[in-house]
Amino acid sequence: MAAGLGGAAWFYLNYRFGQIQTVHVKNLVKNTKPGQPINILLVGSDSRAFCKTASCQAHIGNQGNAGGQRSDVIIILRLVPATRKVEMLSIPRDTFVPIADSGGSQNKINAAFNNGPNQLVLTIEQDFHIPINQYAYANFAGFTAAVGALGGVYLDFPDPIKDDVVGLNVVRTGCQLVAPVQVLKLVRSRDLQYEINGVWNYDGLGDLSRIRRQQAFFHAVIDKADTEDNPLAVNAFVGDAVHDIVLDSTFTKFELLHLALEFRGLASANLSTEVLPTIGAVYNGADILLPAWTDDNAMIKGFLAFGAASSSSSSTSSTSSTSSTSSTTTTTTTLAVTGTTTPVIIDTPKNYPEPWNPFPCSP
Repeated sequence: MAAGLGGAAWFYLNYRFGQIQTVHVKNLVKNTKPGQPINILLVGSDSRAFCKTASCQAHIGNQGNAGGQRSDVIIILRLVPATRKVEMLSIPRDTFVPIADSGGSQNKINAAFNNGPNQLVLTIEQDFHIPINQYAYANFAGFTAAVGALGGVYLDFPDPIKDDVVGLNVVRTGCQLVAPVQVLKLVRSRDLQYEINGVWNYDGLGDLSRIRRQQAFFHAVIDKADTEDNPLAVNAFVGDAVHDIVLDSTFTKFELLHLALEFRGLASANLSTEVLPTIGAVYNGADILLPAWTDDNAMIKGFLAFGAASSSSSSTSSTSSTSSTSSTTTTTTTLAVTGTTTPVIIDTPKNYPEPWNPFPCSP
């Protein structure tokens, strides 16, 4: 029976794997030890190339007015097979850093994706000293289709919210099933407003607040998938997702099957999320976020130590693992940004609770 199930799983994976696009990504760091934590760069692009119909362009926009391709979502996903735990480190798209292979020029980090993943991978590795083992990409079309296959996700809204720019409008408060199009607007929103006592207030935190909504979404997806008992819905979820996902060409069917089995039925409690601390500033009249290096290094050190002790051999202590990690995160890049004003805010994961943002819930 087990052999039959294994054969069926392999056949299914082989079929789905053939539908996934792949891309060659330079500068990936090969993960050579079985069971070792894996760092996957997960990119969500704001490319509108998929949006062909008038209805789609009315909600999302088109490639002509989007200003090229940028990495709208930048997340480093650290998977720890030994403990079946996952940590997600979000890098705000407006973080202003030296861009790799650009002759030393500095820009918002999302611009590094304009020419594809190679430059973004190398920029993260050089600026933040985080080794990237694998790469995955999804666009808005895949995002919407995948949520639709699950029938939406459950989120609790403390207050009514809206964003006139993306057409978001949630009037009813409390725990509710959120449809795919509304979810897409929610995680794209950078101009959120929330209503308290009949008065609309501006969120004002742009991408920093949006990242929190994206993190809530990932928790909600895990919760929904974990309770989904309809195999046809799960199949539809996978079937819709594979058409709008791109993986780096080093991913193999064996690795995907292994990861699928290792993290099948992942509990939401096993997912931790955090945001790279930044300092708000203005550069040539535009809002940017500067890396807060002291806080960044401390967070990155902890991120790279996550799962390291559990995956090491019994002869290696957790102290030595932490020490080796520390050596890769203490070196920082000094920014000399001409035209910036005095930094005005610093964002760490707990500085802004944003109580108006939705959170995952159970119906």
